[in-house]
This record gives sequence, C-alpha cells and structure tokens, in this order.
Amino acid sequence: MAVAKPDLATRASDGELVVLVWKGGFEKKLDGQKYGTLQYLATWQGLRGDGLDIDMVSETSVTCTKTGMTVVYTAEVAKYAKPQNSDSDDEGLFA
Repeated sequence: MAVAKPDLATRASDGELVVLVWKGGFEKKLDGQKYGTLQYLATWQGLRGDGLDIDMVSETSVTCTKTGMTVVYTAEVAKYAKPQNSDSDDEGLFA
C-alpha cells in the first residue's frame, strides 16, 4: 500500500491518523473519546514502515499530528463498534 499510495504513506509517517478501510483514522477532530481497531493500527504501522509491534492485551493510544485527536486502539469490539457521534462518515469504511 505504501508503494501504491506514497502520499498516504508520507502522511502516516508524519504521524497523521489517515482514513483507511478500518476504523481508527479521522479527517477532522471530533469530540469525545474515539476508539479504533487493531487492524487499523497494523495497517497504519505498515504504511509508516514500522514493525508490527502490537500488544493484543493492552490498549494503544496514538495522537494525530494533523488533528491533535487521540485515538485508543483496542481489541474490545464493543468500544469501537458502538456509534461514537454523527460525524462517523469521517472514519474508516468499516465504521
């Protein structure tokens, strides 16, 4: 994906939580606590060229350099599956 979409890879490398097919990236800052999937985190790390160092038990928080919003990546489906607000169109395709 990084080769096919170098602009996306650059933005991710710069710390932006870009919108991907998995829930976890946002175009703009939204109110409230936001959760994302571990699939998003793995894809984002791959875009950045990072190793897939994901703790399957603990939650991982990442703050977007573009929006300043912090997203918590979790394996707990109930946290990211529930509607978070009306701006959900800005999230991944599986939001």
